[in-house]
Amino acid sequence: MSELIKIASWYSGGIDAVAYAANEIGGFEVSYHIESDSRAYKYLKKNYPNCKIIIHDESSEIKRQEWVHIIAGGDPCQPSSNAGLRRGKSDDRYRWPAMFKGIKNRRPDFVINENVVGSISNMVLDQKITDLESIGYTCQAYIIPAVSVDTDHTRRRVFLIAYSNVQRWREPLQGYPDYSSITSRQTDALAKQRNPFLRFEERTGESAILSMDDEIPDHIPRLGFAGNSIVPDIIMIFLASIKEMYNQGILLK
Repeated sequence: MSELIKIASWYSGGIDAVAYAANEIGGFEVSYHIESDSRAYKYLKKNYPNCKIIIHDESSEIKRQEWVHIIAGGDPCQPSSNAGLRRGKSDDRYRWPAMFKGIKNRRPDFVINENVVGSISNMVLDQKITDLESIGYTCQAYIIPAVSVDTDHTRRRVFLIAYSNVQRWREPLQGYPDYSSITSRQTDALAKQRNPFLRFEERTGESAILSMDDEIPDHIPRLGFAGNSIVPDIIMIFLASIKEMYNQGILLK
């Protein structure tokens, strides 16, 4: 597959770990970002100035966007977080229906969804799998802690991977990809798992958390974006696996 693999990033936040991971690996193009928190717009625009940003997960613009191979993102975790009231689907911050509507309308090959482990016990994960299977996706969920990619915190998260195609890949994403085609800088990012915020600073020359020189004092929202961000090094593993399957012709368009 010679053309770029296209991604739509949902609930991108101010940092967008999905886009960051895609850029690190190469061979991907983030077609658009969708974010329901308008405070994130400034950071997305600064970090990804050439990418379309849609501020609302129910915007009519979503249906007019181009088809993408992958829809990826973590819907808000507050309805399922053990740190909150765990109201699940009754919480007004429960946004999975909006993301599922976008998936149903666009029908990508892959869906990568991330959320907290509390989404298992309150049946939110079951709802996601039921919804995706109802429109022809095969699903596999993984519990992956951040510490498994050599970070300094546990941060256990559920990653739900869904795939739909006429020629089904029987065991999607079982095992690890061949990283031989990734540059030494990218291999270092995958192997040593350097701090993603330090890598952000290296790329932009600015702090990922402390205020930038934009005269807007917004430390609290920034810390929220950092705390809500998906661990990009885990996303890299899934994206590298998908890329290899496309490149080897295992998956056909």
